[in-house]
Amino acid sequence: MSLTDLMSMAKANRELSRKILNRVAEATPIDCFQCGKCTSGCTALKLLELKPHEIVNLVKLGFVEELASSDIIWTCVTCLKCTERCPQKATPYHVILALRNLAVEKEARVPEEFMKALSHIMEDGLIQNVQKVAVTETEIYDRKTLGLPEIPRINPKFSELLFKALEEGQK
Repeated sequence: MSLTDLMSMAKANRELSRKILNRVAEATPIDCFQCGKCTSGCTALKLLELKPHEIVNLVKLGFVEELASSDIIWTCVTCLKCTERCPQKATPYHVILALRNLAVEKEARVPEEFMKALSHIMEDGLIQNVQKVAVTETEIYDRKTLGLPEIPRINPKFSELLFKALEEGQK
């Protein structure tokens, strides 16, 4: 559902807005003055219905539930360019992660592609399966044929530590 549909009759929720802003203590989204530097470097901008600085502004205005229920927060590729570019350290990245956590807490729909990527990370430490390279229809290469080393399997402790870190991040 698009954000426009979700916001057509929406009322600002200042309490929820404060909750999200408090979750991102290392960033200071309240200081965002909408300069747009985060947006100018955003690699997912073409996929977003809203610009990153507009997401921060909507959170400041109290439209948190609408953002947490939309697909916008799942299109961020977490490249951290917004963090590098922001002169106020009010990065949309931290706000978007807090919105994702809220969406999961409220059991909102998480896109299937996002869950697949998370599943791959938990299984082998990679965001997707190792793929073969097709130069032409008849020339297909894998890592071995290209003389590349095999990708080592992750230590079983990795998943355990990742789960622990995720749990601590939600507190």
